[in-house]
Amino acid sequence: MTSPFKILEQYWGYEAFKASQEEIIESVLDGNDTVALLPTGGGKSLCFQVPALAKDGICIVVSPLVALMTDQVEALKSKGIKAMAIAGGIKFTELSTLLDNAIFGNFKFLYLSPERLQQELVQNGIKRMNVNLIAVDEAHCISQWGNDFRPAYKNIKILKELHPFAPVIALTATATPEVLKDTIKELQLESPRLFKNSFVRFNLSYLVQQRDDKLYHIEQLLKRNTGSAIVYVRSRKAAEEISSQLNHLGISSTYYHGGLNPTEKKNRLSSWKQEQISTMVATNAFGMGIDHGNVRFVIHSQLPESLESYFQEAGRAGRDGLAATAIILYNASDQRMVQKQFVDAMPETNDVKKLYRTLNNYFQISYGEGEFSNHSFSFTDFCKTYELNTLVTYNALNTMDRLGVLQLSKEFGRKSVLRFLVSSEVLLREFENNVSFSMVGKTILRMYGGIFDTPNTIDLKNVAHKMGTNVPKVIAVLKEMERLNLCELRLHETDASITFLVPREDEKTINPLSKEIEAIRTKKKKQVAAVLSYIENTEICRSVQLSSYFGEENPPKCGTCEACLKTKISEEKIDLKLISEKIKNILIQGPQNSRSISEKSTFAEDDILKVLKLLLDAKKVKLDEMNRFYLNEK
Repeated sequence: MTSPFKILEQYWGYEAFKASQEEIIESVLDGNDTVALLPTGGGKSLCFQVPALAKDGICIVVSPLVALMTDQVEALKSKGIKAMAIAGGIKFTELSTLLDNAIFGNFKFLYLSPERLQQELVQNGIKRMNVNLIAVDEAHCISQWGNDFRPAYKNIKILKELHPFAPVIALTATATPEVLKDTIKELQLESPRLFKNSFVRFNLSYLVQQRDDKLYHIEQLLKRNTGSAIVYVRSRKAAEEISSQLNHLGISSTYYHGGLNPTEKKNRLSSWKQEQISTMVATNAFGMGIDHGNVRFVIHSQLPESLESYFQEAGRAGRDGLAATAIILYNASDQRMVQKQFVDAMPETNDVKKLYRTLNNYFQISYGEGEFSNHSFSFTDFCKTYELNTLVTYNALNTMDRLGVLQLSKEFGRKSVLRFLVSSEVLLREFENNVSFSMVGKTILRMYGGIFDTPNTIDLKNVAHKMGTNVPKVIAVLKEMERLNLCELRLHETDASITFLVPREDEKTINPLSKEIEAIRTKKKKQVAAVLSYIENTEICRSVQLSSYFGEENPPKCGTCEACLKTKISEEKIDLKLISEKIKNILIQGPQNSRSISEKSTFAEDDILKVLKLLLDAKKVKLDEMNRFYLNEK
């Protein structure tokens, strides 16, 4: 067996492991089932990659995100380590070849999504492999009480059946004590050794500020930023708008959300990671596996739905160990919105029963039938047809997905399939006779190669954008071309698909799940309450609040958040006279608003505002009609 230290130095160039890494690796090499609870940036991947390289055989890695798998595989291959990922969209024959390569090609790592484990071909292939380790990344996804629950994670235990003597390592960064206990139970780990590092990140300052003009404060934070930044928002529209506004303000920015196609996502992520642009404005689709060291700011411009998701997203700042800031900007309406969106809109059992019946009627599924039937589904049209509350309906669908009644696959964006049926010569002659055919057809030919040979998935929105027109006009032209047998067209305009996992039995299906439905509601209430408590509690260190939430006892104070600084200030006393003199010297130059005064001084903005109020009360300064402060010479 090769020494772990030799592997670390040979492939990664490090001379020493981070905290707990060595002990975790030794536990795995001793054949123990192992649980590693490490904070974001704690080096989880090395905990399974090093022991897998130290032993003969291949390591099976279960991971929830294709982007995460791809990044890790590319990183391993760049070091000369044989690794592969089996993601979606692979044909049966290609899948069989890949599995044979994994068996006979001296590969060290095979990355799989949990959904892949449902395939018999994949299970049979893994059974024939010499598996030295089973690694479950983001292991909290197996717990229905976890923030990122994935029903397909329940399939992971098949790996234990296929290779009962291979040790399992479960890795996560965001498990509360309740979720951790459930994760160990669901993975059926045998007397696992648990390693739990402190959640405290000494280089990361957590701040919370109540601000009405958020864009202004985001600008102030970022305009002198020399590294990268992430601004998290709650909607696609907000991501696009704020990115545009930041670019207008001279801060290089792009946006990222679930509505982008894979190529756009990859290109935007690459530009940001290579620091061609400084700021990524994103929804939570910009999720797990975003590995970029030089992130100096993570800004949440709206309240997160849970401290679990916030801790993970905030943890993307300062992964290089240098000073970084995670800040929440919020206002009173945000507090109401998070309550409305994540608590008031959580379905009760009767809501789920009603929706389940409605879905079955919508798809014309008879009583006792429908098991494993798949249906394309337009969420918007469905809600309009039955006049349903979109938030409650969406949450009810996710609840049924979580409890195994159905599987909801979100397929946002148009994914239509097109193939030209005639030769290029015939097509070009048609283009000469019809200007519309020519404009649409030539745009598609420039964007998609091989479209004469095999059906191609095309993004109609991108095609329309390139032409400077709209999607309905593109569809109308393609339908006319299809009528003339020039092309084969399969329009896919739905935004989701639903697979029913059990036969229709109406109330008999939902009634046994009523306790779990209410438990999910209760869990969400607690999560939102924890977020509101976190932002409102200005007395206890932010880092202490977060670490305590994840079960850490007596964590140290950070010394840099508002609560810690408030304590320091109360101990040192603010020199009000010094601030007052500075304000007067600034106002000698002429009337100024509070922002301008803050920018021209080195004092904290809150202290500036406090002293301005005192000066107003003392009639030392006054406000003009433009709400600017000026010296009262009388």
